[in-house]
Amino acid sequence: GLNADGVVRGGVRFAEAAANEANDVRFVRRSLNRDERSAATFSCLLAVSVFLAMCGLWFWHVYLVLTAQTSIDYHYFAEKRREAKKRGETYQNPHDLGWRRNWQDVFDERGRNWWWLWAMPRFKPHRGTGVPIVVEA
Repeated sequence: GLNADGVVRGGVRFAEAAANEANDVRFVRRSLNRDERSAATFSCLLAVSVFLAMCGLWFWHVYLVLTAQTSIDYHYFAEKRREAKKRGETYQNPHDLGWRRNWQDVFDERGRNWWWLWAMPRFKPHRGTGVPIVVEA
């Protein structure tokens, strides 16, 4: 039969064999040829480009959350701001409750530890439907 002691001894033997095998591997350092350098450069540029694009999208969505807007709201409110500026007024987003309350509303977290609990898994359902309905006159 299989017992815990045998499993542990087998695991230790496996780890020792893997460590010995890793120590026997010799890495030969050599220069990359032109094609390999081109492929490595392209891969790095592609990875950095995708990373920067993802960072841009992340910052954009954080901005939208902090200002209580969707992408469509952003363009709609931009038009409203331009119209108000022509009249010498300032336009206030009717959904904006301040950055902290906006974040709490979007992620449905309240209380003292809201600032880190928003990123944790939830075991209770969120309040509401997630779709606020605001009728603007």
